[in-house]
Amino acid sequence: MTSNKTIPINELILSEMKKQEVSISAMAKKLGLSINATYNTLKKPDIQTDRLTQISEILQVNFFKILAGDLNIENPIDPQIEKLTTENKILKEVIRLLGGNK
Repeated sequence: MTSNKTIPINELILSEMKKQEVSISAMAKKLGLSINATYNTLKKPDIQTDRLTQISEILQVNFFKILAGDLNIENPIDPQIEKLTTENKILKEVIRLLGGNK
């Protein structure tokens, strides 16, 4: 998803259930919940991670990956780690050339 507007997870789940022809009652049975509890879970725009894990496994869709794709966050730590790793290698080579670490 490339848009700035995130589709609520329940809508993504319901869409996938429809695509796979999984009914609320079938999902309820697989989740070990009542039909009412399942319906209430899926009508909310947010969901607990443990429940989302179960649903992801049932539908064989990684909803976490879909949600992560909606995040527009650049991890500032990764480039810094790469720079430090390169610097560390250079310094180790300089120390070796100067006769250290025999």
